[in-house]
Parts: sequence; structure tokens; C-alpha cells
Amino acid sequence: MLGIKKSVAQLVFSLPEHWISTLVRKNNQPETSALDPRCALACNIARFLPKMEQMSPEKARRHYRDQMRIFDEPEFPIPHIEDKLIPTPSASFIPIRVYNANPQKRNLPTILFFHGGGLTIGNLDTHDNFCRKMSHYTKSIVIAVDYRLAPEHPYPAAHDDVWLAYQYVRNTAYLFGGSPNAIAVCGDSAGALLATTLCLRAKKDKVQVPVFQALLYPMLDTAKESETYELFGEGYVLTKSIMRWFIQNYLPNKKDRLLHNNSPVLADSKELKGMPPTYIGIAGYDPLREEGETYAKHLQSAGVKVEERLFPSLVHGYIQLTGLIPKAKEAELDLFQSFVRFFSGRKI
Repeated sequence: MLGIKKSVAQLVFSLPEHWISTLVRKNNQPETSALDPRCALACNIARFLPKMEQMSPEKARRHYRDQMRIFDEPEFPIPHIEDKLIPTPSASFIPIRVYNANPQKRNLPTILFFHGGGLTIGNLDTHDNFCRKMSHYTKSIVIAVDYRLAPEHPYPAAHDDVWLAYQYVRNTAYLFGGSPNAIAVCGDSAGALLATTLCLRAKKDKVQVPVFQALLYPMLDTAKESETYELFGEGYVLTKSIMRWFIQNYLPNKKDRLLHNNSPVLADSKELKGMPPTYIGIAGYDPLREEGETYAKHLQSAGVKVEERLFPSLVHGYIQLTGLIPKAKEAELDLFQSFVRFFSGRKI
């Protein structure tokens, strides 16, 4: 059934853009005039899908995985992928997946990747193809971390897992063919929250800070809802109600939402000074848009080099829409090129 749905989606999304625009535009609404027609089509389809916040977490995870497969590109082949388990002090293990498109080379830069999904859904498989492509295009080792999910594992479980994963990768980078002096972090949505708060923690604990952070349509304020929640919180795939569900799952104690490692937009210049060069990818039609824009300003005020990229026609989650939406593919390649520029200008 999933294969049939994917074939139908490919057929519909391959129609000429002006045909799709005619199908999805309603009375030339000015608020959607800049929205990519294929994104608008995806938004229309999403309105008829079951609401994940009304499902059990297990069912929501299956639903999310299946929907992402429909919009993804064909599996991108790379020569080396390996699943490993990181031991923890509690005698449990954190699964990771190592991607290396250039296994014959040594001393490669490494990108530690944290998937999105509101700290409730998503896993190694939902972002597998993205990590394959990132390893290939950036000529880097990519290590994806399968951190624990809420509500079974609320705060600080995910934060602790990514911190342990970072420590492990720093200590064993050479075993993967990587350089311990060229470790970057990347995440989308809630994964971006984990990426940047890992940098904040490293700075605070006087541990080597990642050399670069890439934050895609980041979730950076769990304490309050910004104006773009009202503008784009309904009808653009990610909704206010599902964001509230995600936050409640991971942060049932509202006081925890005020902590800077859950709402880094609240961090002051002193805390942000010394953060690594940063890429922030922002979707135009995203309830989290303002969070990314605000954080970019705060980082810049603290003297951090920021590459802020606004994709005005796209929606939240665009890196998982690349199979059917060309503009999403362009945004994905923009991220990869940013990594290439950074690493090519750095002695490893």
C-alpha cells in the first residue's frame, strides 16, 4: 500500500507547476502567494491525514515514518553504513548510525546529526536518506544519534544522550576515520535544539566546542509561542496543536521550559559568546520561523558568525520533502554547500 501511495504522489507532484498552482490556490490568497505550489499541495494533503497528537506515541511514530517515505527520494547509495551501540554509565546503550561516503580516506570531518520530530517521533530510519546524502555531498563522516524519545523518556533524556554521544565521538573519531578536531553538529527542528544546546553545554563545561553548527527550521523556544505560531500554526504541515503535544511530552514541568537548554533564545550574549559559526535554515511558512530569526540575531549580537538562510516558499520539514519538491532539494543542497565551504577553509 505504501508503494502505491508513493507512486500516486510522484505522479501528482510531477504535474506542471501551473497546473498544481491552479489546483491549490484559493481566490489568490495573499498570505499564500509566496508558498511554493508543491508545498501548498503537500499542505492540502496534510489536512486530511490523521492528527498525530491524537495518536499513541507508538502509532504516531509509525505514521510519521510512513509519510516521510512517500516524500523522500530513492535511496541514495554510499559505500559504508554501520550501526553501532554507545555504552552509557547506566549500562544501557545509545544506537548510532555511521555514514561514510569516502571510507578509503582518513582524518575526515565529522558531522553529528540529531533528527527532528519534537523529541517524540523520528528515528535513524526517518532521516537515513538525508544522512546518506550529507555524507556524500559534504565529504564527511555523518553519525546519526538515536536518542531516547518522550513521553517515555522526558527531559533531560534526549539532552543527556546527545551529550554522551558527542563525548564518545570526540574520543573515538579516529576509529571512524574522522578527526577529533573537526566535529560539527547538525539537527532539524527539535534536533536543532539538541545541537545548539550541546554547544552551549560544551562551552559551559569547558569542553571542546563543536567547530560548526547547522540548525534547520529550529525549535528554540519551548517557553512561549511566537507570532509566527499564529500566522502559520494551521494549514502548513506543522501545527500549533502538535507542537504543544511535543513540548508537553518532553517537558511536562513548565519550569523546565524556561531553562536555556530548552529555550536557547532566552540565553544572553555572555552565554552565546564563543559559540561556533552557525548556519540557520528557516522556512517561510513555519510556526517556528520567528524562533530561528530571533536566535540568529542573538548569536550575531554575541559576535558569532551566522549564515542565516530564509527559504520563503517552503514549509517546516523541507529536508524530508526533497523527493517531490524541487525547491526543498535546492534548500538541502544549500546546507551541504555551507558545510563544504566551512570545511574547505579549515585546516583539519
